[in-house]
Amino acid sequence: MKRRAATYLFISAMLLPLLILREYTPSNELRYLNIVDDAIENGRFFAFYDHDTPYADKPPLYFWMAMLLRKMFGQHNMLLLAGLLSLIPAFVTSWVMDKWTKDKIGAKDSTAALLMLHSSVMFLAASVVLRMDMLMCMFITLALYSFWRMYTNTKGANDTKNKVRTEESTAFKRHRLLLPVYVFLAIFSKGAIGFLAPVICILVFLITNKDLRIGRYLGWRFWSILLLLCALWWSGVYIEGGKAYLNNLLFHQTVDRGVNSFHHKAPFWFYLAGYWWITAVWSVLCLVLIIKGINKRFLGETRVKLAVTSALTILIMLSVVSSKIPIYLLPAIPFFIYSGALLLPYFQDDKLVKAIVGAVAWLFIIIGIASIFKRFLLPEAIATTLPQLWAPYWIILLPMALGGGIAIKYLCRKQTNLAISIVSTSIFVTIFLGSFSMNSINKMTGAKEGCLQAAQTAKERQMPLVYYSFSAAPNLDYYFRQNDMQITEIDSASLVNLQRGILFFKERRIKKDSTLRQKIVGKEYMKLGDNICYAIFEE
Repeated sequence: MKRRAATYLFISAMLLPLLILREYTPSNELRYLNIVDDAIENGRFFAFYDHDTPYADKPPLYFWMAMLLRKMFGQHNMLLLAGLLSLIPAFVTSWVMDKWTKDKIGAKDSTAALLMLHSSVMFLAASVVLRMDMLMCMFITLALYSFWRMYTNTKGANDTKNKVRTEESTAFKRHRLLLPVYVFLAIFSKGAIGFLAPVICILVFLITNKDLRIGRYLGWRFWSILLLLCALWWSGVYIEGGKAYLNNLLFHQTVDRGVNSFHHKAPFWFYLAGYWWITAVWSVLCLVLIIKGINKRFLGETRVKLAVTSALTILIMLSVVSSKIPIYLLPAIPFFIYSGALLLPYFQDDKLVKAIVGAVAWLFIIIGIASIFKRFLLPEAIATTLPQLWAPYWIILLPMALGGGIAIKYLCRKQTNLAISIVSTSIFVTIFLGSFSMNSINKMTGAKEGCLQAAQTAKERQMPLVYYSFSAAPNLDYYFRQNDMQITEIDSASLVNLQRGILFFKERRIKKDSTLRQKIVGKEYMKLGDNICYAIFEE
């Protein structure tokens, strides 16, 4: 417990400046805040709207929690939202995985596994951004953990069947109840994947184990509880949003999006190609360990087999679904990482395993050294686009280089788990140091400063705020409302005739849209983050 608590305290401390100083991103985070504010203002709890447009994309759990925080503290706060709704669920996910496996892999390997998971690119990113994915990942993990507790509790299952009250039967009944609740909460967090991932993982595991007792785990109690909870939710949606909203939620955002996506459509091989960086820096290590484990027939142990089958099942399942973006693979990451962690003790001294960890360590050393000479190694066009940090890049990246060097030392001592822990630790220290430059980074990723300036100018000069061919522009209303302003859309004809106003647009649209290009030719415009720009037009 002390080991786990110390690890979480360290990670929290390293991410704290980032959570305090980071701005909201215009594309998704500001949209969610606007939806939450609209729901509070209009007293909505089941049917949500984004600027009067039905927003059935996401279930309500995340919005409810954000609404509660907004009511409790009077305003939105990045530290509270990201800390409570993203980082804490990430800790719960890793806590469950650690509890699940610690008696098999030991303290040092458990610490390495915790740090591996939290330093993986997409898991780390999902721990600090405002999205529902980490909540869903947490509930999927809890659901599969409850299934494992039932599956391995043979005595409890038999005692329950024979109506004998024992400690084991009580535990079996408890997890029999929790499984459908966790599955519902996964659905209630993000949608259909929250149902498909745990249920299909359970079915695949049982089939590969040649165990046809599906009804013991996914029997009538499971479906009754799940359908009852869903029915209560859908009733609230129907009462508040009507038949059209319910149809949008149940069919357009699930069936249509899964079979022939209208949003984020990508080919089958998207995740097969993306796995390498989504689970970096440990993607190669985990995959090699899984392959070696399969070759050596080490998957006989229930936890190892469940972890491996869950990781691969989620990967294949999401590859079949039409709508794809990298963060959708998040529920598979804990199982990929812990598949590797469970198999690592068998291959601590394996030459290939040590070589992979050593390659990561040397990569960190090379990055640290190269940062000293970045002005000579990078083309000027790239170097000028990098954010200005509070210190030279080599100082920020020094922990990575030192971590790589120390990791090499532990590898030479045949302590692969400690080498992994050191490399992961160096990532968090680097993030901590880099976080103090968020003011510079925010100018590349956020839009707060520019939006507030534009709103103030528009209010002083009594001119409208308008946008052209820019789908995320309404999200900027979060900042404009602070000056009692609102942004409105204009079409190409209105753009040509625009004489007075502040025009928002995407810079990359200039080359693609001749109307926009002709309108702003020779015109100075302000660049914000995320490719957002605005120009002032006065008669």
